[in-house]
Amino acid sequence: MLSSAKANLIGPDFLTRLNLQNPHDLKPVSGGDVNLAYSLYSGNDRYFLKVQPNHDKHFFDSEVASLKALGKHVTVPKVIKQGECQGFAYLLLSWIPSGPANQGDLGRALAVLHQTTSSQFGFDLSNEYDFVPKDNTWNDSWGDFFVHQRLEPLMEQAIKKGFWLTQRGDHFDNLKKAILNDEHVKNVKPFLLHGDLWAGNFMFDEQGQPVFIDPNAFYGDREYDIAITKVFPGFNKKFYEGYEDAYPLDEGYEDRFKWYEFYYILMHFVRFGDIYAPRLNRLLLQF
Repeated sequence: MLSSAKANLIGPDFLTRLNLQNPHDLKPVSGGDVNLAYSLYSGNDRYFLKVQPNHDKHFFDSEVASLKALGKHVTVPKVIKQGECQGFAYLLLSWIPSGPANQGDLGRALAVLHQTTSSQFGFDLSNEYDFVPKDNTWNDSWGDFFVHQRLEPLMEQAIKKGFWLTQRGDHFDNLKKAILNDEHVKNVKPFLLHGDLWAGNFMFDEQGQPVFIDPNAFYGDREYDIAITKVFPGFNKKFYEGYEDAYPLDEGYEDRFKWYEFYYILMHFVRFGDIYAPRLNRLLLQF
């Protein structure tokens, strides 16, 4: 739950500028560690309001583009409006009442999403406002995209926080060579990905329909999404069975999962610090 101090950042004048009919019952809710998050009513309709202080209206551009891309194939919150008010960026979304969970359906829904392909890897919009900015410039090669547009820029940031990483340079070089020379990487198609599929980024609506939230979409190896689900707890056996039954993974995926786990833990190290250093070090020494 957000603190009362954070709740007080949003006053009546802010709500008036949202141009909603009779906005009321603004209450802070849990909604991640990046944005302020609120429940808000307009008349009898309930909304989810995300606010980022001291940013312009473009702060949520990447999330809006991601929701629109995913929303063509799976269920996501509806974008009501985005903008800037009193120096705060905001994003107003439909409120999704939660319901019964069936992770088998979640796995099958992700398989549907992954049926969507592109001719290149990347996305129409780079996420420059992310804590760890993401260059989504289109690329013909998954290996080149993942190594040069994901791993290397992130490692540059990580080295500034953990000087011991410079002593692991050979291991990092081995990882990059393995990725660039891998046959799966050379032949994989660009699939539409959620991009940040940990357990906090899905839910189920009142009908039990899986809903994907907070996407950071791009076209890449679909194994990336699945690998990220394994980094932290939250996905059960039914999820993986549902996905595999609908869209089986390629042979050898377990070894490639380590690459994507390393990237995700590296990102958490950059963002949250030494708490992730032991796990990061163990992964890196495997390469």
